[in-house]
Order: sequence, then structure tokens, then C-alpha cells
Amino acid sequence: MISGLNFPVHRLAWLLLALPLLFSAGCTVISEEQCQAGLWYERGLQDGARGRSQALIYEIAQECQQYGVRADSEAWLRGHEMGVEQFCTPENGYYLGRRGHSYEGVCTGPTADLFMGEYQRGLAHFQVEQQYRQLQERQDYLEYELGALQAAIRAEENESRLQELRLQRRAVARELRLLDLELLRFGGAGFDLFF
Repeated sequence: MISGLNFPVHRLAWLLLALPLLFSAGCTVISEEQCQAGLWYERGLQDGARGRSQALIYEIAQECQQYGVRADSEAWLRGHEMGVEQFCTPENGYYLGRRGHSYEGVCTGPTADLFMGEYQRGLAHFQVEQQYRQLQERQDYLEYELGALQAAIRAEENESRLQELRLQRRAVARELRLLDLELLRFGGAGFDLFF
């Protein structure tokens, strides 16, 4: 068993060996059925509307070639161009950034600037939220730690160990106060407006 966990090492080894198989199973770009169906314009439209890069058609063509199907890249690219127009809106840029999704650089022309401005604004909000949540998790941990130290101090009879515990409690309480100030700074900056 791994110390601190009730998880046998042989199960962990099996899991580590199985992970590449699990991840590789979900990596197909297109299924055989989709290749056989064709619908290249529609597929390009969908991929463009999802903000996927044009480089995707090369992966699709390679996959379909394995099934003996030739991808119609021209039809896909026409559909992709129309889909990208749907994707490259300022609203979608903010939505994508706000959820921390990556952007594959598909927008061009004047819409690209508007999209990127909103994407960066959404991404900034996402990053602030992530930082705030990390601070909250640290606060929860420190409050638990402080409670555990106070309980240990009440139960301890050895004077030298008692001094050690008190020093630890002061350090945790100090960090907790600083963390409270940091979290207050988020509240004062209108963090609630991001939700």
C-alpha cells in the first residue's frame, strides 16, 4: 500500500498502464462512419463553428484514408469558413475565455480584434476566479489546521512540545489573517460581478 492511502501498489501500476489506452481511445478525429457518410461541408461548418483550426482537415484526411475514403477538403474548407464566421463573435470570445478554453487562432480580419479583446477579458475573469478559489481552498485548509492545533494544544502535557504547537498555531493564525486580507481585496474589487 502507498503510505497514507488505502490503494494497493499493484492496482496503481495497472491504472498507470491502462491510462494511455484510455486516452488514445478518445483521440480519433473522425469515425469510420463519418468518413463513409461524407457530408464534408457540414463537418467543416461544425468544426469552424467550434473554433477548430484548418489544420484539422489534414488529420481528418489521414484518418479517412485508413478507411479507404478520400476526404473532400475543398468542401470542408468552404464549410469551415462559414462556421468560423459564426464562431468569431465578441460574445463567443468572452464565453470561451471565461471558461478557460484555449483558442486556436481561427479568427481573421476586423472580427479577430473584437473576438480577442473579449476572449482576453473573459480569460482574465477566469484566472481571477481560479486564484480566488485557490485562496478559499487554502483558507479552508488553514482553518482546519488551526482547529487541529488548538485541539492538540489542549491535549498536550509536555511543555516543550506545547511551545512547539503554540508557535505553529501562531504561524498558521498569521497566514490565515494575511489570507483573509487577500480574500477581502477580491471582494473590494467587485469580484462578485464576475459571476
